[in-house]
Amino acid sequence: MFTYAVARDPAVAGYAMVSERFLAVVSADADDETALRLWRALSASDSGATTGDGGSPAADLASVLSAMSAETPAADPGFAAVADFAVVELVDAPTRSVALAVRGGAQIVLAGGDVRTGEGSSTWRESAASEVAGLTLQLGPAPALLGSLPLGRGIVRADRLDWGLPADALASPEPPVGTVRREQLPEPADDRTELSRVHRRGSMRPVLRLSDGRELDLDLPVVFGRSPKPAAHPGARLITLPSPRREISGAHLEVRLDAEAIIARDLGSTNGTIVRDPDGAMQLLRHGASAALAPGATLDLGDDIIATVDVADGGR
Repeated sequence: MFTYAVARDPAVAGYAMVSERFLAVVSADADDETALRLWRALSASDSGATTGDGGSPAADLASVLSAMSAETPAADPGFAAVADFAVVELVDAPTRSVALAVRGGAQIVLAGGDVRTGEGSSTWRESAASEVAGLTLQLGPAPALLGSLPLGRGIVRADRLDWGLPADALASPEPPVGTVRREQLPEPADDRTELSRVHRRGSMRPVLRLSDGRELDLDLPVVFGRSPKPAAHPGARLITLPSPRREISGAHLEVRLDAEAIIARDLGSTNGTIVRDPDGAMQLLRHGASAALAPGATLDLGDDIIATVDVADGGR
């Protein structure tokens, strides 16, 4: 899932853009026409076009950078005038491998806090990374924002673009220094206890509410995916989800009742699922991991599809 940060003054913000294989942010010294030409260059492989050998995409990071290089005869003079940019090529979805290029004061911040910059280079710096859970492209230090909005494919005026779980949400802060006595610690939250209280209130039943308006009972395990197969998930309720951006895997996520707990389990998905607890804490569920869900938790499966854990009247 891609999101962009809403700038306080879009008129002076840079440009954030997304295509099938690329993410980019470029500084405001690119005008609208230059930004549009760059987006078209990034989109050259979206229709499945290939180079002469029949196997490589028509656009890759090297060809994009060549167009932005002042030393290249075919370079667009508008691209060469851009002082700051960050470009990411999504090289391989299964391994979440990316190729990166940064110029000037732009930054690419990987999940966990690894920052890639173009400082010290007269052109740009290139690098690569794999198993990337999320990243942020931004024009300099974190700008003043008015919130964030989803972005499918296209261009918006913005100084920051996030892919997957934003990098700052996955960073591990240093624990506070100090001594805390054990008896001062609160009792850990127990999702089983919370759900059992729901049952004791009467004929209430746990459900999942989807952002498209559907309500799903959890009397059977629920399996989400682009094309889940009955033979692979006997006894489950299969929920086929549209995924035009292919952020959702064929078999993506299972949600089931286990005694009095609601459990979400990743089914080996490529992009994982962002789990947001009722208190706002987030985690990326992938690599077959499981998590207990409390009422009020949300599951972001990708392609703007959100499932919310809720309770409903059992009488219907």
